[in-house]
Amino acid sequence: MARLVVAGTILGLLLIPAATLAAPPPSPIASATVPAPGPARDGGVLEGRVASVDYQRGIVTVDSTTQGRVEVATMPTTSVQSDDPGYHTLSDVSKGSKVRIFISKTAGKIVAQIIRLVKH
Repeated sequence: MARLVVAGTILGLLLIPAATLAAPPPSPIASATVPAPGPARDGGVLEGRVASVDYQRGIVTVDSTTQGRVEVATMPTTSVQSDDPGYHTLSDVSKGSKVRIFISKTAGKIVAQIIRLVKH
């Protein structure tokens, strides 16, 4: 009888994870109530001089000759490039830097994909 109880207990413990894995996924209705932001679109190229950089928020403000003053958000995936050798980060972008920024537009925001530092 003791062997039967032990075997039943072990079998029960083995079936609990299997039952958990077989549980149905959450209802898609719950996640459908929040509208998804629109897809990112190519925003073209923005050229100008950096007016300011908010390193904490990841915002670069650019004075563009064609679009005026524009705030551009950066992301951890934003690439910073230069003709100077080595790895570059947002800390290499400073007030007065001449830049060419390849941007995308999503959810009403302008986002930098590539920031190219241009020599004066």
